[in-house]
Amino acid sequence: MPLELGHISQQVDRMAASFVADEHRGLLREARELLCSVDAEELRAKVRDRREKYPWLVAIPVRTLSQTFSPPLPPADFSVIASDGSSIHPDRHSPLRYYVINTGHAVLTYGRHPNADLASEGRLYFEDDDLYVSPGQKSIPIEGERLGVKMQIAELQAALRAAQEAAHPMIAVRDGSLILWQLQNEVEEVRKEFLGQFRECLDRFRAASVPVAGYISYTGSHDVANALRVSLCEDDPSDCEHCSLPEGQQALCRFLSTVWDRQLLEGLLEAGWRSDVFESTSEILKQYGSHRIQFFYLNVGGEVVRIEAPQWVMRDATMLDLVHALVCDQCQRSPDVPPYPPALQEAHEQAVITTADRRLVEELVERALAERGIVYARSAKDRSKRRRGV
Repeated sequence: MPLELGHISQQVDRMAASFVADEHRGLLREARELLCSVDAEELRAKVRDRREKYPWLVAIPVRTLSQTFSPPLPPADFSVIASDGSSIHPDRHSPLRYYVINTGHAVLTYGRHPNADLASEGRLYFEDDDLYVSPGQKSIPIEGERLGVKMQIAELQAALRAAQEAAHPMIAVRDGSLILWQLQNEVEEVRKEFLGQFRECLDRFRAASVPVAGYISYTGSHDVANALRVSLCEDDPSDCEHCSLPEGQQALCRFLSTVWDRQLLEGLLEAGWRSDVFESTSEILKQYGSHRIQFFYLNVGGEVVRIEAPQWVMRDATMLDLVHALVCDQCQRSPDVPPYPPALQEAHEQAVITTADRRLVEELVERALAERGIVYARSAKDRSKRRRGV
């Protein structure tokens, strides 16, 4: 039965009206004024002196909350390395357990000797060491979010290999966060395995003096907005029902719990300008060592994006300026509105696995088994789903 759109259409109109309501715009203006007035040092002390964790993920300003920075000029010659990945997940309906990771990279060189190096590398994983974190016991399969983390590491490894052939100065950038959120609730054995590989990649980037960054478009982060909630809060933040703030401040606090950081910064950052640097309070970062991830927000022209990098990048003024300058330069070269870095777009094109590719891999597996006299028998449920319904 088709979806009844009559009532939904009316509700869509109500939703759109609430988004542009005067009350919404007024609270957003108050939130930006608060961002410009909060004392960063007092906020840092308030967050760090609290013994219990805040019920929200809070950004800690490294220096200031509201200072902004204009885009530096890029060097005359430079390289931008981007990597991306795609995967074929293990199929529980298949008689064989395997998965595929395809990593793509793009090295775009600008200046006196322009060049573009585009390539991909696919790999089939099928041995016990690839399929399980603890192959002796076979108790922790690599699938779902674990496979996602493995692919993130493979992307960094692809960027490392590409960096060996690229010309300095350069940056390496990947699409998405450098914070391995998926590992926060994992067992220690899984965290130790993947974080060890991840830190090793970042060690090698640091040794090669190559700043690495994560580019997050249309970010849904609330970290900075939550920091403003902390500045307002005078009670137990886990017991909002008994808040003692005046009604106006309570309304602002409720608004801050729903507003995205990118919305908060849109009115404060000009095109090409970035915010100051913030540090995430994510629990997993305690295991990053010297590679603890920090971030800033950048208006790339039509969109405020989140840029993440290890603290050794953010603390080095030359590296920080290089990341800022080259990401801005990439977005200026983009034909899209809002812009998107061409290097990331090219890396994605190299990495993507099409539906036809997936079917071809399956056919290769079927053929290899058939040559050995083995029938590739899928589960009855899967065969039923593949048949056309009545």
